Amino acid sequence: MADEMTSKPAPPRRKYVPAVGPRLKILLWVIFGFVAALGANSAYLLSITLLERATGNLYQNYFYQMMFLAHLVLGFLLLAPVIVFGAAHIKNARNRPNKRAVRVGYALFATSLVLLFSGVALTRVEGFELKNPSSRSIAYWAHVVTPLLAVWLYILHRLA
Repeated sequence: MADEMTSKPAPPRRKYVPAVGPRLKILLWVIFGFVAALGANSAYLLSITLLERATGNLYQNYFYQMMFLAHLVLGFLLLAPVIVFGAAHIKNARNRPNKRAVRVGYALFATSLVLLFSGVALTRVEGFELKNPSSRSIAYWAHVVTPLLAVWLYILHRLA
């Protein structure tokens, strides 16, 4: 009888799938490149905004306008890679035993989407413009605060 209990075959092991495989790693590096460029661009735009508020002078010259355009273009180019990476990464990682990393990853993805879509909401295109001042203010502050939250969540995600 003891032999019958010990002779049960072990359950088959599931094949390990890395949460970030080789192709996703390339996409992640593309995202990091866009985020780095947007970070530098945003630092410039923020510095001009703060300088204008501090001095009362206007510093929005041609270069500023080109930097603002670059911010829009980079932001729109970042939309698809972030959505694709987030969806694929969640598919690979959702059943991992480290539930804290999974939860923080969900929060990071949601924060990234709020950041990107608040930027879309702030974009003014003929026929599409968020005109309500309260809604525009909410979108603006969401767009300003969420990058800081995203960096913090990314650090937590990596530490988990």
